[in-house]
Amino acid sequence: MFAFRRHSWLVAFVAAALFILPSGSHAASRTGGGITLPGPTTSPKIGKILTLAQRELSRNVVERRGNNIPRYRNGKGKIAPYSIANQWCAAFSTWIWNHAGFKAYLGTGILWRSYDGTRVGVQVRDLTNWATKNGYFSYRAKPGYLVAYGTSHIGIVEKIDRISGRAVGSIEGNIGNRVSRVTVPMDRVTGYISPVRLTPIQLDKSAAYADMAVPSAVLDRLDESGFSQP
Repeated sequence: MFAFRRHSWLVAFVAAALFILPSGSHAASRTGGGITLPGPTTSPKIGKILTLAQRELSRNVVERRGNNIPRYRNGKGKIAPYSIANQWCAAFSTWIWNHAGFKAYLGTGILWRSYDGTRVGVQVRDLTNWATKNGYFSYRAKPGYLVAYGTSHIGIVEKIDRISGRAVGSIEGNIGNRVSRVTVPMDRVTGYISPVRLTPIQLDKSAAYADMAVPSAVLDRLDESGFSQP
């Protein structure tokens, strides 16, 4: 029997459970995405994502009194360019991707203009659904990927600890009203999103070497296809 069948008890990933929908008519008036883009971006290197995220972390970005307007210098400086005047974890992550040269997420259904005019994603569920349907969803973390966890949060994977504590280290916006480093237990992870489209083999390997729960249907498909670890 295929080795991964023994994990069939794992809870299936439910993309619909993930959401960070900015509320009210304000959200409705600023939605609109679905841009069709050419094939996956291959440059610049994914490492640039972390360089930019770490730069923003070093700038001490904090909201003023929890107003969802992130500012530099512990909330006393200029408005951060990824501000959307609403919940901004997805905006922060996709702004970083955009400015690192990775723009495939612009094919998602819900996009807003951030403070500097960049089109950013604003909803975890929307990003996850897009990734799942278009080959960007991964069950295994890599630095520069997005990590979704809980019911409404997303950040940028910085490092992965698969030996001690099985945790993902991420850099995130709107966590404690600031840009912060966060340690996410892998049992809380509900999805990873790659900035580039993954090949069918890469998708299968991400499930075979997963850092998170894998749906039984995916494991069954791997079993039926005869996929095995090298």
